Amino acid sequence: MPWPDYGAVYPAGFSGKILQYSRQKIETADLQLGMYIAQLDRPWLETPFLFQGFEIREESELKLLRKFCHHVYIDSARGSLPAEKVAMALRPKPPDIVIRRQPQQRSAQLSLTARLMRAIIRIDPTGRVAGLLGQRAYRNRVSTAEEAPQAVRAYESAMGTITEVLGSLCSGVGIDVEKVRTAVAPLIDSVLRNQDAMAWLLYLRKRDEYAYHHSIASSVWAVILGRHLGFDRQGLDTLAMGGMLLDIGKAKLPEEMMSREGRLSPAEFEAVKKHVQHGLNMVKLTPGVNADVLAMVEGHHERTDGSGYPKGLKGADIPVYARIAGLVDCYDAMISHRPWAGAKSSYDAIRELNSLAGSKFQREMVEQFVQAMGMFPTGSVVEMNSGEIGIVIEQNRVRRLRPKVMIVLDAGKQPLHDFRTVDLRRCESDENHADAVWIVRGHEAGAFGLDPKNYFIG
Repeated sequence: MPWPDYGAVYPAGFSGKILQYSRQKIETADLQLGMYIAQLDRPWLETPFLFQGFEIREESELKLLRKFCHHVYIDSARGSLPAEKVAMALRPKPPDIVIRRQPQQRSAQLSLTARLMRAIIRIDPTGRVAGLLGQRAYRNRVSTAEEAPQAVRAYESAMGTITEVLGSLCSGVGIDVEKVRTAVAPLIDSVLRNQDAMAWLLYLRKRDEYAYHHSIASSVWAVILGRHLGFDRQGLDTLAMGGMLLDIGKAKLPEEMMSREGRLSPAEFEAVKKHVQHGLNMVKLTPGVNADVLAMVEGHHERTDGSGYPKGLKGADIPVYARIAGLVDCYDAMISHRPWAGAKSSYDAIRELNSLAGSKFQREMVEQFVQAMGMFPTGSVVEMNSGEIGIVIEQNRVRRLRPKVMIVLDAGKQPLHDFRTVDLRRCESDENHADAVWIVRGHEAGAFGLDPKNYFIG
């Protein structure tokens, strides 16, 4: 199934012409189910609607649009509401507001142009095309090998900080928000320079103390997703800070409960759920923490179908930053070794998230996360069709199933004396071809007796 259109359908360079033909201003009081929302009267991130462009399918979405906006622009060439009903909703309007709907052929031509521009943006390694069109698009500015030492320093500094912060909480001291902010800044800088180095490092350090590592990992995964979505630096700062503090409330829970092997009893699980309120209480008392960080802490266990906690929020009622927090928190838990559960491979975790899209997590959010991480995330241990074992060292932006892989074991699962790098994007992919190369499956870190730290390029 092709990736959905998230509102980058109309690049900024074409907005004038498209507004003239297909976008029509309408008061939110006149909106109806089936209309396609193309533009709001305020920035998207100031509303619960993260993705720029969607069809109204539920009454709850109508209520939220009316709550946050006075007017919006609908795309008359899209949506399931019949054209005559759209026209009825738009009448009567002053002459300067009524805009003729463009002919279907013209609409198709503009849509094709927009899709072509979007494709060019994706494959442009410099990000200049996106910049010319008014969109924020990040690109790796240095190689993974160059960034690796800086990623290590940023990680170790953050680990020292979170250990100190959690230790202070156990002693009854509050959160030092400036210390946390200082710790996350190098993490963000590293991800902006090259997200693959930090992603690889996190994956290969999955056997560190879960409570401490999970805080850093959630912070980094959130920044990687925010980077992919084009968040500005302030938004990335918020994601990093919120990710670091998601589980801060667990410092108030009995240590034996959090470290005990096996599944929790129903009563113990109810007690663990209280970590959300504990964390929220602590973060609320901390000066300098914004509302979006609070939303991340409070809402990272809410789920799209309403099955989460503590409030049982559903769909768009879950704040945008909380939706991101819930997704990255769940992903990192899946790929981590915890006292009560083993770790999944990154590949299996991504597949499970895909299965949860539309129920536990917003479908578009999952799809964007998969695009940001790749089906075989950086650091994944993978098996090739040849039987050889490799480690994913870099993503290919255009072909997410064809990353760069460092081959470390031969087909007999014996160590190679000289590792070699295979860029799958440049290899034959047709399985019927004699020279075809592809990834068969993913494995968890440590499979085949590999010590992941021996293969990190730092």
